Amino acid sequence: MTENSIKETAFQLNSELIENINKLDSEALKANFGINPAVLEEIKEELFDYFQTSNLPQLKIDPAKFSIFKYNTAKGFGIEAGLFTADGKETELTLHTEFDNNQLKFKLIEVM
Repeated sequence: MTENSIKETAFQLNSELIENINKLDSEALKANFGINPAVLEEIKEELFDYFQTSNLPQLKIDPAKFSIFKYNTAKGFGIEAGLFTADGKETELTLHTEFDNNQLKFKLIEVM
């Protein structure tokens, strides 16, 4: 796999992850990303705390705020993705994931 194809695949998977978080689709999150209901509750809490509302906006990833880097000591790649609302407003939220063997693993969403 080339560096560009790794980045494209990782971006696509991260976008799919955000779409499932937007839908709060616990079944898809569990099946596709190994996110159990307890972790989904933590994600929801972080989003509710940040937006100060239960009416959460839809989120997306901007390719310009998407970075992938090779770990020095471990297999795979780390990813940081800035999150935006669907209408293009930048947030202070950053999605952190790991990508290895064409699989994506959620780490956390934090305020940066």
